[in-house]
Amino acid sequence: MEIRNLSEEEKVIKKEVTVDLPGRQFSFWVVDNIEDLILDVTDEDQVPCWADIWPASYGLAHFIWQDFLFEPGEEVLELGTGMGLPGIVCAAKGMEVTLSDFNPTALKLAEENARKNGVNVSLLLEDWRIFSLSKKFDCLIASDIMYDPRLNPYLGKIFFSNLKPGGRILIAHPERAVTYRFLENWYDSNFFQQEIFYTDVELEDTLLPRYRIAIHLLRHCGSLDN
Repeated sequence: MEIRNLSEEEKVIKKEVTVDLPGRQFSFWVVDNIEDLILDVTDEDQVPCWADIWPASYGLAHFIWQDFLFEPGEEVLELGTGMGLPGIVCAAKGMEVTLSDFNPTALKLAEENARKNGVNVSLLLEDWRIFSLSKKFDCLIASDIMYDPRLNPYLGKIFFSNLKPGGRILIAHPERAVTYRFLENWYDSNFFQQEIFYTDVELEDTLLPRYRIAIHLLRHCGSLDN
């Protein structure tokens, strides 16, 4: 009898969640058995942070849907897409969206979620530490991915390398000190104009009933040459 280890994708048990935005309800698969996918708690690459929709993603999705104006057909890159909520909301507003993650199972589920909500997206399997994509986008979006000081400098380089002149960056997080600290040191008014918005997210079945989400909007206003 052949004995083989199950792949991460084969281990996934999915459950459906709904996201209600003004005038539209979105439906998403997330992972129901996240603990079963943890391979090594001491190695962040082996912890499936991609497998759920986190509070900052809800906050960013609401902000994009209600308050953020795009021109039709603008190109958007979501970094660390996970289940794909903010990027899929962008696609529902008529943007050309690329969902990126370093985990192939995350991208497969994000693609399923895009189809589930009737939108088309492109997929990009990339690791920030060896990011090879040279294409530039009108907008870069990221929700709660800047929590590791070791990885944040790689994201700072991507913000410069993959944003078009005049482009915008949206970064959402649950008021993480490490994210504030990195952006305070990285942000340069010679290159960007920054606004910070705040929104409350209320979720059931989470550790906290309410999260305050910070959303940084960075508008390019100078040279992006490194």
